[in-house]
Amino acid sequence: MSEPTQANPASDDIIHESLITLRQALVLLVCYFAYILDGFDIVVISYTAPAISADWGIQSQELGLVFSSSLLGMTLGAMFLASLADLYGRKLVVGGMLLVVGLTTIAVVYADTVWQLVALRFITGLGLGTIMAALAPLAGEFSPSRYRTLILALLVSGASLGPILGGLVTSSAIDTYGWQSVFMAAGVLTLIAAALMFVLVPESMVFIIRRKPQGALERVNKTLTYLGHASLEQLPPVNEAAAKESASVKSLVMRSRWIVTLKVWGAFFCAYSASYFLSSWLPQILVQAGFDQERAIQAVVLASLGSLVGAVIFGWLGRWWALNRLIASSFVIGALSYLIVGGLIDDIDAVNPGWFFWTLLFVSGFTTSGAFSNLYTVAMKIYPAQIRSTGIGWATGIGRCGAVVSPALAGFLLAAGVSLTSLLGVFGIFFLVAATCVFLLTMRELPSG
Repeated sequence: MSEPTQANPASDDIIHESLITLRQALVLLVCYFAYILDGFDIVVISYTAPAISADWGIQSQELGLVFSSSLLGMTLGAMFLASLADLYGRKLVVGGMLLVVGLTTIAVVYADTVWQLVALRFITGLGLGTIMAALAPLAGEFSPSRYRTLILALLVSGASLGPILGGLVTSSAIDTYGWQSVFMAAGVLTLIAAALMFVLVPESMVFIIRRKPQGALERVNKTLTYLGHASLEQLPPVNEAAAKESASVKSLVMRSRWIVTLKVWGAFFCAYSASYFLSSWLPQILVQAGFDQERAIQAVVLASLGSLVGAVIFGWLGRWWALNRLIASSFVIGALSYLIVGGLIDDIDAVNPGWFFWTLLFVSGFTTSGAFSNLYTVAMKIYPAQIRSTGIGWATGIGRCGAVVSPALAGFLLAAGVSLTSLLGVFGIFFLVAATCVFLLTMRELPSG
């Protein structure tokens, strides 16, 4: 009996629009596992820094170099290496970079100087930045179109779940086995994720269709059979210009795309700036306002919980409403929420915050960080497959530039005597600018070539 076939799909969405087979779910679970480990690998140096500092007797400025090297590597990886996924394949690049991250994370165990640690964390950052840009297109292209936005939101939330799960075990692991055990465990798990990626995840069919290598139809049908979907009689029609297009920043800023690209970059830069300001300074701001350290940490955890819930809810709502409009509206609400938080903490003793304050913090995280997680899906929808990783990579890299600038800017403003309310208002403006950029985007794929 012959295999079922599809006559001639109208687009490169060649898997069933709503069916998720067991093999397909396994592929997405491997991607989710990679997201979780990516998130943990980013923060593992922060969790272990006090123990390393005590063990090696290094100064804070040297530790700052280690932190900065990771962030610099992630920025450069996203901007200059993510395009490799558009040229040579999503699976190949994600799997290869997981291998690099796993090996360099394990190598930290054997480092004995600050400069070795700086170099290793820089290389790790290159891999992590590349993975974050290439993993979303890979997972999205294996997701059915009807649930793609929700699935991507769930998967991207894994990057936030990784630090939470890792944080639960890191402290006890350091006390029992030393800080080296954390890097060893993180590295080994990342190598396992690389092996699963190479063994269980096929190459993106959308990538194959758009790049049209020799034997493309046979490769696509082999993958469809593996996933449990109907095979093709012929490949969907592809614009020849798209098949030949070079994946580089030039393709992002060509005449037909540069305005949209600037809007995407503006959204990512401002959203990253405001989000990293909050993650870096909110605990200190709350302590300075009169919170004890325990309550300040509880406040940040509550906002983080709101962001996880928000990421999933917005992904789910994106099935019915334009995702860019949802994100823009949420950024506006979030900016107002944080402005109210600033007004309350300006006189924390008089306000004596109760359930309203804690609910407000949850809503703030829900509407800002939760919506921010779905920006990757917006970028994926806009950029065509042949430059998708490049587009997400440059947007992420530009955004991380904002992440570098914003904590330093906040420190300068606080030192200059800016009030807590005004400071939250300044970064509320960043969210409003991001909202404007996202709102003005048109949610359709940019033309090829």
